Amino acid sequence: MNDYKIEAAWRYYHQGLHDLAIDALKEVLADDPSDAFGHALLAANLLSKGRLHASEYELKIALGIDPNISFFYLVYARISIIKKKPKMAIEYCDQALGLDIESTEAHLLKSEVLMQLGNRKEALQCIHSAANIDPDSARVSIVFGEYFLAVGELKKANGYALEALAMHAQDEDANLLMGKIALANGCIEDAEYHAKFVILHNPSSREALTLLGNIKMRKNFFLGFWWRFNSKLSALTQIEGCLVLIFAYLLFNLLSLVVGDIGYPRASFWISISWLLIVAYSWIGIPFYQKTLRKELETFSFNREF
Repeated sequence: MNDYKIEAAWRYYHQGLHDLAIDALKEVLADDPSDAFGHALLAANLLSKGRLHASEYELKIALGIDPNISFFYLVYARISIIKKKPKMAIEYCDQALGLDIESTEAHLLKSEVLMQLGNRKEALQCIHSAANIDPDSARVSIVFGEYFLAVGELKKANGYALEALAMHAQDEDANLLMGKIALANGCIEDAEYHAKFVILHNPSSREALTLLGNIKMRKNFFLGFWWRFNSKLSALTQIEGCLVLIFAYLLFNLLSLVVGDIGYPRASFWISISWLLIVAYSWIGIPFYQKTLRKELETFSFNREF
């Protein structure tokens, strides 16, 4: 009975139905608390729901029971990605491959991290390795599509996205990929459809909300400027973000002083005012964006089309 529930939870996990997977795994672990893979799979689903600490707790239990299952290290690799430690994530992927060289997921996850590090050639090699192991995998098609989207080959990316959707029309990642490609091609309505489709099935999908935010950026100049600025800033670490803001503040002050010293006091005054306006804009941008996005979500949440 537990094997059936584990298989169902594994299927739910790959379909993005994390709440169903978590419920099934809680039943499994209530019957058998020593099921190491059950703990690891629960950790993976908790991580997908954004519950980082709960995920780490389940992983510690799993590793204490049996440290020789490759999937454990893939979950640790995903945690390392979230913590912005890509080199550690690659080490975990290599550990997973050391235990199971035929792990498609390990090759694909390693390719994702290598892309983050800018190593596109090796990333593509990892995707091809995964394709050689499982050529009919929708997940492989999705990662191929993400790769070609990243390098700007939209036609190839679109082909792989269509291939993945033909295999699993409701796959969360396939719909996200198609939405990103549609946005890159300027097809705003198509991009919006795919973003909302994912959000309806997984309201906590950070990627889908980000995609919807990028769509709003295209539609609204005011929001677009704030979203672009905030996205760039949030991609940095906290220390890097603080340094960027401090540098910008010092640069504005230096520019204001220099312009004032060479005989343009009015220009110096407006430079100071412009800095205050940027600060005010950054402050009001967040609630304004959140309000607009919430209103947008309310307009489709009861739409029967979805």
